[in-house]
Amino acid sequence: MPPLSNGSSPPLSWLRSAKYLATMTLRTLSSRVALCLVIIFIALLSFTSVIFSGSSSNDIYYPEILPASNNDQPFNPDPLALLGHRRPLRHSYQELYRLHSKFMLNEDATAPVTVIIRPEDFGDSLSKQIRSLLTQTDQPQAIWIAVAEDQDLTKAQELISSFNDEEEDLGADEEDDEGAETGEGDSEAAETEEEHEERHRIKMRIVSKNDPWWGVARQASSEFFLLLENGVIPGSSYLGTLLRLAHTPEYSRALLGSHGAVLSTIPENFLDSDLDINCLPEQDRNGQVKATETVDVLSDIWFGRTETLQLLSLEPWASTGKAPLSIYLSTMFRYYGSIPSVVVANDPRNLATWGDMRKKTVPSNFCADIKRLYRESGIWHSWIQRGRALVSQYEQLSSVVVFLANIDEAILLKDLICRWSLSPDTSIHVAVAGSSRGLGRKEFAQLLPSADCHVGIYDMRLSHLPYKPTELESIRLASEVSVNSFHILHSLRPKVIFYLQEPNSIFSDGLAIAHARASIPAIALKPEDIEHVRWIPDLPIQALQNWNTPEVKLVVITNNRPGSCIRLLRSLSHAHYLNDKVSLTLNMDAEADRVTIQMAGSFQWEFGEKFMRHRVRRGGLMLAVVEAWYPQGNNEYAVLLEDDVEVSPLFYSWIKYNILKYRYSPDSQLYQNMFGVSMYSQKFVETHLAGRTPFNPEDIFIETPEYELRTPFLLQLPCSWGAVYFPEHWREFHEYVADRLLDIEWNKTSLQSVQIPNSRTNRWSNSWKKLFIEMIYMRGYVMLYPNFFNFTSFSTNHLEWGTHTKQQRNSAGTFLVPLMTDSEKLLDDLPNRRLPDWDSLPVLDLWANLATSAELVKRGRALQEQLNPCLLRNNNKEVIWEGQEKDLKCAKTLPYYSTHTTPLPKTTAAPAIETLSISAIGADPLAAEGVTTYGAGSPSPLPTPPPSAADEDYDYVDTPPAPSYRLSPIPSPTPR
Repeated sequence: MPPLSNGSSPPLSWLRSAKYLATMTLRTLSSRVALCLVIIFIALLSFTSVIFSGSSSNDIYYPEILPASNNDQPFNPDPLALLGHRRPLRHSYQELYRLHSKFMLNEDATAPVTVIIRPEDFGDSLSKQIRSLLTQTDQPQAIWIAVAEDQDLTKAQELISSFNDEEEDLGADEEDDEGAETGEGDSEAAETEEEHEERHRIKMRIVSKNDPWWGVARQASSEFFLLLENGVIPGSSYLGTLLRLAHTPEYSRALLGSHGAVLSTIPENFLDSDLDINCLPEQDRNGQVKATETVDVLSDIWFGRTETLQLLSLEPWASTGKAPLSIYLSTMFRYYGSIPSVVVANDPRNLATWGDMRKKTVPSNFCADIKRLYRESGIWHSWIQRGRALVSQYEQLSSVVVFLANIDEAILLKDLICRWSLSPDTSIHVAVAGSSRGLGRKEFAQLLPSADCHVGIYDMRLSHLPYKPTELESIRLASEVSVNSFHILHSLRPKVIFYLQEPNSIFSDGLAIAHARASIPAIALKPEDIEHVRWIPDLPIQALQNWNTPEVKLVVITNNRPGSCIRLLRSLSHAHYLNDKVSLTLNMDAEADRVTIQMAGSFQWEFGEKFMRHRVRRGGLMLAVVEAWYPQGNNEYAVLLEDDVEVSPLFYSWIKYNILKYRYSPDSQLYQNMFGVSMYSQKFVETHLAGRTPFNPEDIFIETPEYELRTPFLLQLPCSWGAVYFPEHWREFHEYVADRLLDIEWNKTSLQSVQIPNSRTNRWSNSWKKLFIEMIYMRGYVMLYPNFFNFTSFSTNHLEWGTHTKQQRNSAGTFLVPLMTDSEKLLDDLPNRRLPDWDSLPVLDLWANLATSAELVKRGRALQEQLNPCLLRNNNKEVIWEGQEKDLKCAKTLPYYSTHTTPLPKTTAAPAIETLSISAIGADPLAAEGVTTYGAGSPSPLPTPPPSAADEDYDYVDTPPAPSYRLSPIPSPTPR
């Protein structure tokens, strides 16, 4: 394969296509035929690579469509010069001359431009045009007069000869002197005359009746071409201005001119309506163009690179019904090469800078002509339907293209598309397969549920798909889908594309190649997922672009409750994962029984990778939770699930919606204090000194008019019965736990106390939630909780016998909540059928009282000031904080600092309280604190007096570890 124009290797997506073609053809045809087809396909890919190769800038793909020019200067794209989601920068004439340009004249001091003129007659008008070109400050390399076969060729040749004779006379004396010195004969003189004739810059080019006059530009050997309509008289420095702009990064890939128009709207019946057109130059400015402007069409003057004319062979002029030049050139360049049409600014005080000096005095009929062309040229209407986007569409900062393969997909998505189109910040475009596939533009327009749906519809015009296509037909059709969708993507430049991914779908395969090639994020869902993503229109475009960025991991913590675990795993298998890859990790403690281990090993997980982890020494529930997950990056999230939890089929939809809404929106910096999203609706608050108290958010919001009754809320409590945790906060929690455990290890008798004022959590022991609450209280962190009718949740807890449940099994029904199963109800219960913006979410403190984020942060800082800051000294012996980034409690005490010269400062905290105790670990320093036993009893005494069954603290008391799982059997649970 020949190298691409930028010297890079062929794109991976196209190589995959070649490999796929080879595999399919070898299955069906003889090896010789298959080899020939593969070679042909690779050759086609080579040509396609030349036409469409390129690079990415600002997350927008800009193709490098052709090889470098003759002077070996790379044909590099620039986002400012191309039609991305914004127009190029607007420059005044003075600003244009301040741009850096690498323009240089040819060796013969001419400019590398061939000028082609289309005369209607051969009188004064053409003479003035030629004279204006011969007086340019930068002389063109050649001037061609395009003469039709039926015009007066003799008169044209006479006029051309007269100008050539003038040029010869200017250098005649010098040529005669050279001839006298050499003494050459007549034959040599005749040869010199032929050479002179060949070197004439002004020549006639005869155009046949069925060919366009501008087609002769393809024969030019110069780097650039300049097309001039009849009568256009450029100013003397105009050509030099164009050449310098063409050698700047900003305008190197633009089609330049001086007259153009922007079609601001595309009414459905625009052939019969009054078009809104902005013409440049504006008629009231007498030909002045104040700043460069990207336009839909150019008129009268076209200046560009000669090599770009190859693009016109992709859709020949004759096949378009001989479309008007002003429409054809701009549309083809934009559609096939992403080359914008730009009207160049001029200096109102200097006519020499103008593209047509006549415009100063002669009123322009350009706007009227363009409107007439729109109405008379049916090809223009057809191109609009097929995705030849207008400049006004590029100004939509948030555009999404939805691809529809057939009528069934259209019916499934029509309501979502319509609602999406009503979003004020998003422009929705729909590309339909075509009438041959049963879904043309008109068919889809009739399906839209409302006339208020603002959707641009484009027809891909795909070929008919046989009921049972052969493999070669499938390959050809997939290629057609890829090419046509690729052109639409390059024309519309969307931020996101959306389509349905069905198994063995030719349409999906072609789209996958196109969007990968165009480097545009894609949302590819299965048809059965659509009813669960009705919330997509609520997401900002930045969140949609990051649809595939979050990586959610399911982490199950289990031990010896196989019945509970299989119930959880089955509920996970019945969930909808929106076509995402989701990994599953099963963490088992050392005491996991054989049934649990076998069940975990044989369980089939179809939605991603499955991992199993088994401890060799008992860790307990605290370490089982803390060490269950450590994020690799800030886009990795974990759903932590104990095995007595059961999840809703919609739990993943809930957490995906929240993560995209609050973590990947433009204001994501505002959400840094949110450490996770709960799947469980809180029915009790555990932090009051009086004990566990019932909690219903309705009681708060019904008395608070500024909040909706069913609004989700932020609560300063972690949820252990199903929640997704965010990576930054979980890493910080690891650091905090390490500091607290190190404090215990170094000081076994006088622990540094962390007491949250008026919190029952101060009495908990051996609980990961106790430490987590300490951290989030000092930080002011919060978790988002659902608030649906009747506590409907995305997870529930069966409160089965285990570490935190010894004698309370009869209260299991108190904590059970109904699971969400209706996607429509999910939206109906949310305020305005959407998640609230961050500043609209109620904030509740540790005790579920209304507060503000600022109040929570202030309280946390007040507690930090009471704690030992773990002082160190710098080289200047100034006291500083250790770990200034997190400025949290540093709990290391005197034994740790015995090797340091810094004395331990006096603590202002209250006396040590019952908390994590090193004695709970036992004689083995490697064993962790008491943790989940899942039915294991213990003959060893607890470090603190055990509470009674009526004491609600009992839910957070752990038993000490058994001496050894293999040496001592697990005692039977105490009968209830």
